Amino acid sequence: NVEDVQESVVVPATPFDNNRSKMWEKSFFDDDSLFGGSSESESDDLSDEQDANLPVPDDEEEDVEDHIQSVGEATEELTGLSIDSGVEAASAEDIDALLKELSISDDGAFSKGKDNVSTNPLELAKRHSQLAQESSRKSWADTRLLHIEDFDSYIANPAMSFPFTLDGFQQQAVARIERSESIFVAAHTSAGKTVCAEYAVALCRQHCTRAVYTSPIKALSNQKFRDFSVKFGAENVGLITGDMQVNADDSTVLIMTTEILRSMLYRGADMVRDIEWVIFDEVHYINDTERGVVWEEVIIMLPPYVNMIFLSATTPNTIDFSDWIGRTKRKPIHVIRTNYRPVPLSHNLWAGLKLHKIMEGKSGFLEKGYNEAAKALIPPSATKPGKDQKKQPSSSRATGSKQLAWQQQGSKQNWMSLVKFLDREGLTPSVIFSFSKKKCEEIAHMLRSLDLNTSVENSAVHAFTTQTVARLSPVDATLPQVLTVCEMVKRGIGVHHGGLLPILKEMVEILFSRNLIKVLFATETFAMGVNMPCRCVVFNSIRKHDGIQFRVLEPGEYTQMAGRAGRRGLDKVGTVIMCCFGEVPPPMPILKQMLTGSSTRLSSQFRLTYNMILNLLRVEDMSVEGMIKRSFSEFATQRALTANEYPKLLSRGVKTLAKLDEEFKEDARNRIGAEDLEDYFRVATRLKDLNGELLSYIMVSVGGDGGGALSPGRVVLVTAARKHGCVRAPAIILRPPMVAGSGLGRSSGGSSPRPAVCIVLLPESNIPSSDESANKASKPGTIGHVGARTHRNYAILEIEFDDILFVSSKKHKIDPAVVLKEDSVKVSGGLSSRLNALSTAAPVTRRDEFDAFAGMKPKGKSSDSSSLGKSASSAEEQAVEAIVGYLIEAEKREADSSLPVLDIGDCVKQGTDLLDFRQQCRNVSNLVMTLRGFSSHRHPNLEKYYSSLERKETLRSRVITLRHLLSNESLQLFPDFLQRKAVLLSSGYIDANETVCTKGRVACEVNTCEELIVTEMVFEGVLNDLDPAEVVAALSALVFQEKNSDDDFDTELPEQLVMCCRRMQTIAVNLGQLQKDHGLEVDPKDFCDSLLKFGLVHVVYEWALGVPFSSICDLTLVQEGSIVRCITRLDELCREVRNCARVVGNPTLYRKMEAASMAIKRDIVFASSLYVT
Repeated sequence: NVEDVQESVVVPATPFDNNRSKMWEKSFFDDDSLFGGSSESESDDLSDEQDANLPVPDDEEEDVEDHIQSVGEATEELTGLSIDSGVEAASAEDIDALLKELSISDDGAFSKGKDNVSTNPLELAKRHSQLAQESSRKSWADTRLLHIEDFDSYIANPAMSFPFTLDGFQQQAVARIERSESIFVAAHTSAGKTVCAEYAVALCRQHCTRAVYTSPIKALSNQKFRDFSVKFGAENVGLITGDMQVNADDSTVLIMTTEILRSMLYRGADMVRDIEWVIFDEVHYINDTERGVVWEEVIIMLPPYVNMIFLSATTPNTIDFSDWIGRTKRKPIHVIRTNYRPVPLSHNLWAGLKLHKIMEGKSGFLEKGYNEAAKALIPPSATKPGKDQKKQPSSSRATGSKQLAWQQQGSKQNWMSLVKFLDREGLTPSVIFSFSKKKCEEIAHMLRSLDLNTSVENSAVHAFTTQTVARLSPVDATLPQVLTVCEMVKRGIGVHHGGLLPILKEMVEILFSRNLIKVLFATETFAMGVNMPCRCVVFNSIRKHDGIQFRVLEPGEYTQMAGRAGRRGLDKVGTVIMCCFGEVPPPMPILKQMLTGSSTRLSSQFRLTYNMILNLLRVEDMSVEGMIKRSFSEFATQRALTANEYPKLLSRGVKTLAKLDEEFKEDARNRIGAEDLEDYFRVATRLKDLNGELLSYIMVSVGGDGGGALSPGRVVLVTAARKHGCVRAPAIILRPPMVAGSGLGRSSGGSSPRPAVCIVLLPESNIPSSDESANKASKPGTIGHVGARTHRNYAILEIEFDDILFVSSKKHKIDPAVVLKEDSVKVSGGLSSRLNALSTAAPVTRRDEFDAFAGMKPKGKSSDSSSLGKSASSAEEQAVEAIVGYLIEAEKREADSSLPVLDIGDCVKQGTDLLDFRQQCRNVSNLVMTLRGFSSHRHPNLEKYYSSLERKETLRSRVITLRHLLSNESLQLFPDFLQRKAVLLSSGYIDANETVCTKGRVACEVNTCEELIVTEMVFEGVLNDLDPAEVVAALSALVFQEKNSDDDFDTELPEQLVMCCRRMQTIAVNLGQLQKDHGLEVDPKDFCDSLLKFGLVHVVYEWALGVPFSSICDLTLVQEGSIVRCITRLDELCREVRNCARVVGNPTLYRKMEAASMAIKRDIVFASSLYVT
């Protein structure tokens, strides 16, 4: 079935080919590694031979870490670089080209007339033909298949053999494992992914090494322990959970949760040295909001010699995830994907007491089946005309008028009919998913009159339940839940949810796997944590509550649960049923999306915790910044930034900047009369930026022409040396800024205003051209046109807000329609950027080159209009000549510093921040006065000097920006890290040198709950005066997680225990306030309420005093399973607090925690697992 695996390139290689490393040359690892050195490769195109010789940092990570803290430091560092005397100075055109390379606009194209600096590295990734798609660089995720003709002869000495023929994807996976290559296997539920894990374990047994099998939840760990014990022998399988260790030292394969493996890696456990393979099962659990970060931590921290196997359901971004793993671990990850399902699924709607097929296998959605289901739900009376027809539907909506008709829940009669149908049609064993613990039990109790087992099966169930209950004490054996479940399973009906006692859940699972439970009512956790297929899967509803709101199942969630249907080798097809108990079936679009939509993407849930920060500060091999950088959340950014192109581009920028700095210094002796040029540039830049902000404000506030500030005829001074060759050049506005899609200057969608169109007086150094072709190059009245009047050149240009030096109060009466042709084709901004004052008036690109309709005559108009043309041309020439005269006059007045400045504040009459606005307007006037005081302002060669300085400083800004993007400060979580580190420093967990103090070492011992609260409790002595029973009762508030209304303290509790709980609340609120003070978005009260839940304080206190479990259940409404889970986690927390006491040297607390742990470890709460013993 190789063709079913994936479409890929076949790699002809043998499993022991010593030359296979040629597929992954060293240069590939050096080039593409997230943390390796940067070397040249053929895919990196440099602009010329000179660029090829530029120095590239040997260690990219060191280059990234060494970012510039400020502009001043950047100047000092960058100007101190040595310069190759043999390299010629770069021209202005070369520098402009480099600036464009360093600047990408938001849409990925070059900025139009303006070099916008994008601080988003993902936009930088679009440069030079999109690296990921079009370059020859390889991906760390390898999807190529091995060429396997005969699998039996392909692997001569297999580590283990299988009693069945392996599928294509299984053969590929086993072959890769035999070659000691890491793999990612993405396949449907029940496709046989476990074969990969089993072969890796067998290989470790052959190599005398160890394998670690990680699972997301404890229940799956226990089940795998039983399965592997049968397969490999009990002596070769070990288990580590929060409350037990079995054969942990001598086993070949060690089964544990991912959290335990993380703790081992942080501690540097000796066992890690022996690991050859780590198997990550249910990798899609990385999407879990609370625990998904653990998977990323473990993957990042695993030693490089450890090979990895990832088993996951099908996900759309498997390649990206594997690419991230490969880049992080510096090794290729071989992706093996298959959509092959051994047992195809048939999806049906249950309506009108029968099934209606809506999809089968890979076929599309069957609308015919849906329509039949909808028709079957219509009451018979609804099709007959009658008096009572309108009253009929009301009875079926008894559950609530606000509920939609298709969301109705089934009655007892509905469920009896469905279960009898399943039993009659041979569709058992069946799993019925209901997304509520309470609903599972309600439906099961509706069927108490049904018996689905035969007498032989009843006897087998009775024997097993008796054997299970015998493990309990006589008192616990009479618990209501125990009696109810045992009676229920004898009739072939079971329930499975988080509120069930652990030993009862295991009993139900084992009976279900033996086909002694015919119908099982379960919550979603059964699909996630138990690998048990069935004949049929039924959905009570396709809506669930995700902790925030009710929503329809995602396609990935539906596939995960529906995939349990179909037992390989037993069923030809797996049946999936969606119940329709309302008047109509679920809407067709919802069903189509759920059945055929894309599965859930693997997404990063990485976040920083104090425990992680403290642990990483203690180890030498990994920094917190390194952990953030290597996380899946930063993968796309780091992949873009660490391509060789960016460090090389930065190197080019640094070297060019050093050359420009040196040239500028050498040219200082020639700038006579412009010695204050740098100060002049800084003031001018500040003035332009301030004017840009003010003009943008009035355009939004007032609209139109900005209250007259930018109306046609207004004189402004323009400084745009690089773009237009203009410095303090006078200009007159022909068309005010406009907002796209609106003629009123306002933007409904928040879009930025279109630039103003001005006629600008070019400097005197721009000599009019006598060439006829120059005058005919562009048509008068179009944007980009350059002309000459009264021996001076002028240009019609688009002027951005921040190109306006200041707005003059001088205004002339002009007719813009005569000078500017609004219906002319707009020439791109790149055209105007070529109008450099350092060159003569070069011919401007013809409109004909851009306009496909150029030369076509307007329909219905005579071609003979020479007289009209001459008249219009004459009027235009006169208008332009008058405007140029106004501009020359303004130039002379500005030379005398007498051109009046408009107070923009007068253009705005109202506003919420009007006072601040007027203050900024006064600052404009002050800056204009300062600017006019510089000698450079009147220097005849100002344009030349200013242009070179602007290029240099713009390049410096771009280099600093790119250095920042390549530094740690650009990391998304870096501000969060600094804030959390400040919290730890102010609280005494670390010192000024980031050395972990005693408090920090104590916090590292706590993994079960909020580490800071426990640490503060230990150091404040909150637990010192309590009895062991009171200690464990108080700590229960940290591990109990369910919402409960019993948070008020019972009057029967000891006063000392209540006082301790109050102090815990105070500690939590203070910690929340401390985090808020350091900039973290934490509400102190919410922080306390989310971490401290006192609903089981009384229950745990009585349990620690020896009260029977049946009695403590009467003290709360919390279900038995939740109580057991809380006490089990509490035992783990007791051990952690005991270790905290050892670190601080408190023997009294150490012995007290041991006593507390012993007080709760008894009876049904710690009954041995059926899977383990």
